[in-house]
Amino acid sequence: MIALSDGSIRALNRAASQLLAPGHAGTSLLDLCTSRGEALQSYLLACSGSRQPLVERVGFGGPHGTNDYRCFGNVLVPRRKNQPATLLLRLFPLLDARFSAAAERMRRLTAERQRRLALQQFDELRCDRVRLVEQYCFVAEALRVVEARTHQLQDELNHIRADERERIARDLHDHAGQEMAQVLAELRVLQESTKGPARRRLDEIVAHVAGVGRKIHHAVVSGRPRVVEELGFRRAIETMAASFAADGRLDLSFRKKGSEPERMPPAIEDALYRVAQEALTNALKHALGARKLDVTLDFATTSVSLTIADDGIGLSSEAEQAGSGPCPGIGLHGMRQRMDDIGGTLDIRPRYRKGTVVSATAPLSNASPRSVAS
Repeated sequence: MIALSDGSIRALNRAASQLLAPGHAGTSLLDLCTSRGEALQSYLLACSGSRQPLVERVGFGGPHGTNDYRCFGNVLVPRRKNQPATLLLRLFPLLDARFSAAAERMRRLTAERQRRLALQQFDELRCDRVRLVEQYCFVAEALRVVEARTHQLQDELNHIRADERERIARDLHDHAGQEMAQVLAELRVLQESTKGPARRRLDEIVAHVAGVGRKIHHAVVSGRPRVVEELGFRRAIETMAASFAADGRLDLSFRKKGSEPERMPPAIEDALYRVAQEALTNALKHALGARKLDVTLDFATTSVSLTIADDGIGLSSEAEQAGSGPCPGIGLHGMRQRMDDIGGTLDIRPRYRKGTVVSATAPLSNASPRSVAS
């Protein structure tokens, strides 16, 4: 027999139908009950729940009178042996539409809450990812700035070292060297007018002073670029320009105008060589898209000019401001300082159509010209 917890009968097999009420499959167990109805109701509620059903005694009316049963779980056992066989009862909980709707609403609310929670967690993870990416970009930019600043400080330090070496060399040449020359000249005058043991002693002193003078001269010369000393000014500039274009990325054009003087002041040669070095370095590093590099040396009667032009993207407004403002870049600042030290000029301007032109002009005095093949 299949019934609900309210007692309504849903199905009877043929044996149960003959045992209870034939032809009354749709009736209720409470209608067939001949004993206390409360006992049957408590039994049905307990039997349809989750815990162990209560043990009750119930009686059902049948075609042969009342049949008394003792309830053990889902089994109804006859109380006397001469009564009909055991009755198996299968119960289901009562179906209430209100409870079902409430349960469905609860399930929907739970699913919606879980979905919102999942979306919230997803948004938090996405925000965390964005923050991590921003922090990574910030750290990368900070490292880039630190690296650029490090290179800038290194360049500045190299320029300071070179300037200090040149200043020391100039001081040695202009002061100590001149003083040593005067002392040596006076000693030689005394040497000519002295005889005997004093003459031999003066000879030793003159040799010693001359040796000190040579050491001072060597210190002054070693402070200059060695390539200028070995090759000469024009060949040193041409060789350096060729080395910058050695990788084939730049098409080099080197020209010389006028006649190179027999001798030029070392300070002018050094300053123009350093300016050329810095200008070529900037062209190689910063002239994006440059394919051609023109280097021109123009020897006039009273001056010498160095011009370096590229066909890159040209100077930006920031670069122009950096070259002429109160806090110029170390490269441009160094070039301007070198030219100021020798009384020369430095001009940095955009090239016609595209590119940048760097022109350095230094004055010449008391320099005899000589013809040098271009």
